[in-house]
Amino acid sequence: MKPGKAFIRAVIALTGAAMAGLWAMKPSTAFEAVPPADVESFRESWRVLDPITARNLAIYPVVSDLKADTSEFLTLDAGVASGEVRIAERGALENGMIRRRTARRWPPVETDVAPSAYQGASVNELVLVNDSSRPLILLSGEVVSGGKQNRIIGMDLIVPPKSEPVSLTVFCVEHGRWSSGPAAFGSAGAIAHPGIRAEAEFSKNQSGVWDKVGGTGAAMGVGSPTGSYMDMVTSSMAERARKAVELPIEREFEQKLREALRGRGVVGAVVAINGQLVWSDVFSSAALFREYWPKLLRSYAVEAQSQPGVSKPLPGLKEAQAFLEAVHGQVTVESRAGVYRRTEIASTGFQVEALEALEGKADSGLLIHYNKMARD
Repeated sequence: MKPGKAFIRAVIALTGAAMAGLWAMKPSTAFEAVPPADVESFRESWRVLDPITARNLAIYPVVSDLKADTSEFLTLDAGVASGEVRIAERGALENGMIRRRTARRWPPVETDVAPSAYQGASVNELVLVNDSSRPLILLSGEVVSGGKQNRIIGMDLIVPPKSEPVSLTVFCVEHGRWSSGPAAFGSAGAIAHPGIRAEAEFSKNQSGVWDKVGGTGAAMGVGSPTGSYMDMVTSSMAERARKAVELPIEREFEQKLREALRGRGVVGAVVAINGQLVWSDVFSSAALFREYWPKLLRSYAVEAQSQPGVSKPLPGLKEAQAFLEAVHGQVTVESRAGVYRRTEIASTGFQVEALEALEGKADSGLLIHYNKMARD
């Protein structure tokens, strides 16, 4: 069974109906539930390995013996680099930068910023076209630079091949600029660290994102004239501190995994900072994880920098495995038939988001990304 099948069946059983209409989003459904036992089977091959540590950061590799094929999917970095994926401010649609079609807003988001104040462009909205013949994966927290200010993608999404222009929910990570930069957005080759991703992905709070960006600069002792997240995390001081954490983990990661894999693939990581389990990112294939691993490791290192403190003893493997697996709580499902399904599970102490790619009208598909965060 390929990963995602049991999860899909369980979600269908819980929600009671498959979604319909390629671009018609069924309203989110939320309910209190403990998913049935077979939900666990889609993750039954995941195993957490001993942690790799540097300073206050610990990375527990997650391995699997499943061999999912994710070669059909396109990442943001690859799509922007090839020119097949184009991103612009909302107003650029009318100005001819992106071919003239009607942009569709998906998914909606509530923010405290009034788009009408910005003459067509919007702080929390960008327009994207996927001209490639492959489905495009967007991960929450991926940084795009340009336009009137740098943004991060607001939540995990899949954009179908040869798409109409779609309107993306984004969050600003450059509070002090609202002026023209490069008209087309490029990928910054980075993912915002977990504290910022949580404000965007789970809290959906622009003010919270700005507060986290400012707090990151203060914790690192760096600043930016425009309050730019990328200016802060790529400053020489931040780079030196980050590499002191990142490089040892990279070296040990490769060495330890060569000895431990035994035919299994590394598909993700569980993260602990200061002895507390705080985050996980797991993918359906080792190939897809490798695509994102450099960006993810950098984001974990920045998170560790932004949370200085005295580390407690590291959690054991059983604790890390339990953190990865627990899924009980309030379930919310959003779906685009034939494109994706995103399931959120909120519980006391954690929040989960799982993104699946759906296959045609059968409403079956493949788990792409599983993301879990600890919360108060």
